[in-house]
Amino acid sequence: MFRSLHALMRSLAISSLLSLLLLALPTISWGAGSGGGGFCGGGVSSSPTQRKQTPEQISAGWYKQGVKAKEKAWRLEEKAAKATKEAKRDKLLADAQKQYEKAVGAQASALQANEKNHEAANELGYALRKTGDYKKAIGAYNYALELKPDFYPAIEYRGEALLMMGFIEEAKEAYMTLFRNDRALADQLMVTMEKWHSTQPNGKSKSTFSGWLDERRNLAEAGNDLSMNNTRAW
Repeated sequence: MFRSLHALMRSLAISSLLSLLLLALPTISWGAGSGGGGFCGGGVSSSPTQRKQTPEQISAGWYKQGVKAKEKAWRLEEKAAKATKEAKRDKLLADAQKQYEKAVGAQASALQANEKNHEAANELGYALRKTGDYKKAIGAYNYALELKPDFYPAIEYRGEALLMMGFIEEAKEAYMTLFRNDRALADQLMVTMEKWHSTQPNGKSKSTFSGWLDERRNLAEAGNDLSMNNTRAW
């Protein structure tokens, strides 16, 4: 167990990009038409007649493929939520997990092609988190933020991962950063915080966090009212 976030961060420090990408990529199957490691729709091509792509283009192609896999997982999860039979729901959720695993492989490939693709690092973190690997997810978010410190989507995603691991104070810090810089993402993290809080057992820590949530919610609403007043025609 990690005794502090600092210990966690040290354990996840990325001394080289290689340590982030040891993810057994050859096991990922993309189905027919993928070109044996390439992908459809603008990715690496197995055809030698096509123009050679730059690392940035290859990375962008893998990134798009990973996003498609993530979005397919979302659709499967939506269907699972509506399923009335447990067996059907379990099958849909299992299929969604396979799509998240494909997203992990695609985004790792995107980073192998272009190690400066901060969006791919962020998406890698998201896919890892959805497969339950929170430690590696935080490592990927950290790497995205090393590349682009003001990339607020990674701060929001990392805040969610920290919350799931029980690092409440650090998740609060993520919220405050977003509150000052990107209110929409701050609101998104707040929704996740409230859902997580509702599932926690009663106790002093839950009560303390509840008070903080109430305070931040009221301040956010007051800020919205003030913003509306500032734009109102008198």
